[in-house]
Amino acid sequence: MSRIRSSVKALIIHDHHVLTIKKGNEDEVKYVIPGGGQDFNETLSNAVIRECLEELGAEVEVGPLLWVREFISKNHVENQKNEDRIHIVEHIFEAFLEKVPKHFQPLSPDSTQLEIEWLPIDRLSDYNYYPREIIPLIKEMVHSKDSKLTYVGDIN
Repeated sequence: MSRIRSSVKALIIHDHHVLTIKKGNEDEVKYVIPGGGQDFNETLSNAVIRECLEELGAEVEVGPLLWVREFISKNHVENQKNEDRIHIVEHIFEAFLEKVPKHFQPLSPDSTQLEIEWLPIDRLSDYNYYPREIIPLIKEMVHSKDSKLTYVGDIN
């Protein structure tokens, strides 16, 4: 049975840095913004709040919806079995920390979560940051505060 998963992400910016979750294993390390799957009967904004508490241990105020991204794995992952294919619709919100902690203490981190790191916006391309295609959108948003694009399509 195929299904589409609804997901949320929180873009948190402070002092020209993006708050990221460093994830990985012995083969690969990547950086992503906090977030995860939306639960049944949960609003998108409540999902952002819950995911930030779980992954960061921090309370956030949810801002506007910035972008909607899809990830259709068959378009981006080679040699994937049909049963492993996924389709995610990801809602990326701007979010603001109620208080910037010195140390984050995740309540329920993902199994692949290694660290929480602030990455400099102007150097995001130097890191294995996902999705890479939103790096220019983040830079544009920070520098112009006026992004016209909302739906960014099926990107990796």
